[in-house]
Amino acid sequence: MINYVPDQSNIKCIHELECDVLDKIQEEIMNWVVDNTNFLDEKEDMGFWKKIDYKAMARVCPGLLKYMASIKIPIREITVGLMTESMTNGFTLHNGAPPLNFKINFPIYNTEDVWTEWYDIPQEDFSKFASWTNHHSNTAQVDFSQIHDTVQDMYPCLLKYNMHKCPIVFNSFIPHRVMPGPGAKYPRIMIATMPVNDPIELMRK
Repeated sequence: MINYVPDQSNIKCIHELECDVLDKIQEEIMNWVVDNTNFLDEKEDMGFWKKIDYKAMARVCPGLLKYMASIKIPIREITVGLMTESMTNGFTLHNGAPPLNFKINFPIYNTEDVWTEWYDIPQEDFSKFASWTNHHSNTAQVDFSQIHDTVQDMYPCLLKYNMHKCPIVFNSFIPHRVMPGPGAKYPRIMIATMPVNDPIELMRK
């Protein structure tokens, strides 16, 4: 069994972070996106997570690093989440790769009307599903994709949340899916920063 926080009943799905420099961080990240990727032109990709040269991004995004230093959460990696117009059915139900439970996520571009939904799937039910190997982390994970379209009829939804106005600490262990609403625009871009240590105290209920 994957070694996560064993009891999620007292752990929140998200914790909102105050950030009065979000517009500066968004501007720096988008400048990097324009100069180094084709993300704004991408229409068919359905992979969502994009491995990037995060050290190169960090060098030209000092606002992000200064902000993370100000909240005393050092990070070890940055990745980009890209939702294209081919993903109108959402990003598949999943939970995160070990060893850490939490990410610090930032809304960057076209984040209106895109909703993350967390579902209360008991850990004893995880064995009902197949497993797969996450090629980013080379770890075994539960494959929830078979219930992506029906999970709302099977398990309680813990939270439906639109990350749009502030960064959040994001609980990636609880199974979740990302669903665009009818007003969503594409591509939707966010970044996830992986902390050196889980900020567990911020996530306790």
